[in-house]
Amino acid sequence: MWKNDNFFIGFLAGLLLTLFTAALIIFAGPLIYNIFSENQPENKLLLLAFIPGVLLMRWYMKKMKFSKAGSGVLVVIFLSIILYFVLIDGKPFSIFVF
Repeated sequence: MWKNDNFFIGFLAGLLLTLFTAALIIFAGPLIYNIFSENQPENKLLLLAFIPGVLLMRWYMKKMKFSKAGSGVLVVIFLSIILYFVLIDGKPFSIFVF
């Protein structure tokens, strides 16, 4: 098992997990959303992409006692949420592909 408490490893893991989840939501979100609703999904659906990062941070901090790696994930989550509210929230365009 990997046992390395490093800020950059936590940052990279959080970044990759957040980007993967965001891509999954952007591409598959409208397909699933259209099953339950006739409207197009809003940009607020992208906020679900930050949940796996929060769970990863909790796992690093609580279970593995990796405070440096958990801090790296926390920085990614914090910056991602700030970028979401500055660049996407309240804008007239949709980020969804389909």
